Amino acid sequence: TSNTLPMLKLGDSKNWVCSDIYVQDGSYLRLKNISLGYTFPRSLTRKAHIDRFRVYVRAENLITWTKYWGFDPEIGTSSTSMGVDYGVYPQARIWTVGFNISL
Repeated sequence: TSNTLPMLKLGDSKNWVCSDIYVQDGSYLRLKNISLGYTFPRSLTRKAHIDRFRVYVRAENLITWTKYWGFDPEIGTSSTSMGVDYGVYPQARIWTVGFNISL
């Protein structure tokens, strides 16, 4: 409908149920996984008696671009609550830093 407010109905606390006032555009773009690593040249690592040395950093759920005003646009994936936002926590942002050494 073209209405911007739900119908006022006295004595009914759920007068918003048949309204589209809370329907939002759930489109989004998310940078889900990204990795950056560097393998040192063997000319440097052999001086320390190391065959191979690599360092890396990895990020998951780094950034999400959306106009959705809830926590996470990826909501309500179960068959009984498809597309319903119950205010659950968003997906965690995870950072991993590490190194690989081959002797």
